[in-house]
Amino acid sequence: MLKVRLYLSILIVALSVTACNRYKVPKGYPRPKEMAEILADIHMADATLIYMPGYRISGNSDISGSYKYVLEKHGLTTAEFDTIRRWYVSNPQLYDKVYEMVIERLSQAEADVKILMERERLALEQALNEAEKLKNGNLWQGSSSIKISNLDTLATGHLFRIDVDTLNLAGAIRFSAGYKFLHDDESRNTRIMLSAFYNDSVADTVYKSIDISFQRRVAELMLKLKNDTFPKYIEGNLLLQDSLNKASVEIDEISIKVVRDSLKLQNKGTRADELQMVTEEVQIQ
Repeated sequence: MLKVRLYLSILIVALSVTACNRYKVPKGYPRPKEMAEILADIHMADATLIYMPGYRISGNSDISGSYKYVLEKHGLTTAEFDTIRRWYVSNPQLYDKVYEMVIERLSQAEADVKILMERERLALEQALNEAEKLKNGNLWQGSSSIKISNLDTLATGHLFRIDVDTLNLAGAIRFSAGYKFLHDDESRNTRIMLSAFYNDSVADTVYKSIDISFQRRVAELMLKLKNDTFPKYIEGNLLLQDSLNKASVEIDEISIKVVRDSLKLQNKGTRADELQMVTEEVQIQ
């Protein structure tokens, strides 16, 4: 296929040279090859203009002012191009040769567009697959194990934020992690917090109390998402407490997943006493 195309290109160029010698293109006029480039650019511009809002097909045979930028690209005015085109039209055999080159250029451009569109389609498909994989997997992308020592400040290792505006999350968000408090822990009234922030500047927030124990215990809470919109980002706190006491705790197997099974959500709703959740709406400042 490549050899055939190369042969056709050489043949067309050879015919163009012969045609130039035969028809003696006037001085200052674009040669057949350049004329083919101009006409191909105009055809591509025309194909674009057809789909523009308010475009109407005109019976006027003159080149529309809409193609002015194409002609300027080739250093021509509309009047100059009309004169040149009339000369080519008056030499139909040469004009036919020019249009053979135009068709070849348009075919190549169409092939390039198809390749570009296929690349964009594959990139979009890959992005959607990755988003779906992330949606079905663990939204928590950091280390699954964190140790908060009594040397840390309250802000260190506690807060997190996950952008989910491109995932169109629906159903509920389930947080779970293992907590093991160390003997030098001084924290009081410890809780987990999870919030979903939406475009309407409102956040739904849930809390879960954590029992302070030197034995590892799994803490879990569920945040039901709105039905009529998608969250922009998820925000939370791995260890929230009212006092300024230093905390010392090991947190492992951190997991934030989407639950879309309505039956599971209903079952979780019947365990409110176990999850000890409090739901509120917090206005974003």
